Amino acid sequence: MTVLPVTLRHLTSEDAAAARLWPPYPSTFAVFDFALRKGGWLDQFPESRRNHRYAAWQGDILVGFSILADIADGDAEFYLALHPVHVGQGLGELITRQTLLAGFEHLGLSRIHLKVRDWHETAISVYTRVGFTQQGTCVLPIQGQPVHFIIMEIFPDAIHMGG
Repeated sequence: MTVLPVTLRHLTSEDAAAARLWPPYPSTFAVFDFALRKGGWLDQFPESRRNHRYAAWQGDILVGFSILADIADGDAEFYLALHPVHVGQGLGELITRQTLLAGFEHLGLSRIHLKVRDWHETAISVYTRVGFTQQGTCVLPIQGQPVHFIIMEIFPDAIHMGG
């Protein structure tokens, strides 16, 4: 599958407003819909010295956004959301690589970590291809329910640039 180039830039308030209007995710990924809505990631991680937010554009279409959150002591947590219409098109891997490069090269981070739901094999596969390694597991309450996560991390010299 050929994926068109994606341009990453700082997420503007207009970008955030547009992302909040995206349609719901298909039923397989419906649990991720909260990330886009009021009180979701865009509200939890406003742009600041500790949070860097990126809009992912494919031409003139906002196809996703990413966040490097809670930046402290050279460390940040990675979040990624794709426009529901563009899930499964290979964009997650492109946006992940570009966000990691921004974090390591422009922000000077020394480690980026994430939490991924333990059943989300596609995302785990993408993160592994990019160079993340599994570090453990955790259970966190999401909307009042326990959710099982795999914790992954990556360091600057571990990024696999791929295709």
